[in-house]
Amino acid sequence: LREYSCNAVDAHAEAGCPERPIEVSLPNRMNPYFKVRDFGPALNENEIQDVYAFYGESTKRNSNNQIGMLGIGSKSAFAYGDNFVINSFIDGTKYIYNAFIDPSQIGQISKIGEEPTNEENGIEIVIPTREEDVSEFESKAKDFFKWFKLRPIIHGVSEPDYSDHEVLFSGKDWRWMDDPHQTHWGDQGSAVAVMGNIGYPIDENALNISYDDAETNLLTKNLVLDFEIGDLEIAASREGLQYTDFTRKALINKLKKVSKELTSQISKEFSGADTLFQAKCLWGTVFDMASPLYRLRSVMKDCLKWNGKLVDGDRL
Repeated sequence: LREYSCNAVDAHAEAGCPERPIEVSLPNRMNPYFKVRDFGPALNENEIQDVYAFYGESTKRNSNNQIGMLGIGSKSAFAYGDNFVINSFIDGTKYIYNAFIDPSQIGQISKIGEEPTNEENGIEIVIPTREEDVSEFESKAKDFFKWFKLRPIIHGVSEPDYSDHEVLFSGKDWRWMDDPHQTHWGDQGSAVAVMGNIGYPIDENALNISYDDAETNLLTKNLVLDFEIGDLEIAASREGLQYTDFTRKALINKLKKVSKELTSQISKEFSGADTLFQAKCLWGTVFDMASPLYRLRSVMKDCLKWNGKLVDGDRL
């Protein structure tokens, strides 16, 4: 899901149509194939061989405008099965290639045909799926595509309900979300760093910050941080972040920025109170134990004032 969808998004960026959604077909019991279709530059036979047959080969390694660069994404179907199909649409002709693992366990590409077509130029990846995996593909797609700035057009199943939560506060590159299912006593979850349309849970322990630091209280699933490609380093598996000094510094700096901007935005709510009593009532409402802002009490404890008086609780 991740690798082929991100490759398709990159193809649209390369073709100068980043605002056009890619198309994804999720498998169902009547049509057990996972497909990703882009409308970017098509590939000729030599390019197909280079990109899909050789590990470590990447056309994007020196670019931060595209998501891929590791040279493994185009081969990721081999982690699921022994073969998949690559359809390349070039100027009215559809070229069909089979990518497969041969008896010596080496990946091979074989052209199996071509036919006229009315379809636009681009690439389509077709991966046979197992019947028992149909529901998991749909579930994983919902979790994965919710972070896409431009979500794909989905075929094969009903459009996912991404359950977008209301944004309570936001800045240019962050947002604090409402979550009706979260309580103080429940699982606080992880804040998420989104880079290149992929959401990476932030490991609080890996940041090496003190539990007493205000930024620690921001690290709940309410917080979504947006980063440009290249701002963070990722693990080779692409399953998570690589917590180098470079990545930790970028995350901590962003958390400090969020803390400052969030404090400013919430403080404006209190400046509109007519009386100290009203300000105290507002504090009790905003930072109620069941509120998505509950953990921000520690962030705001020395910042909220009404007429010069500190508002640090709901008691007079």
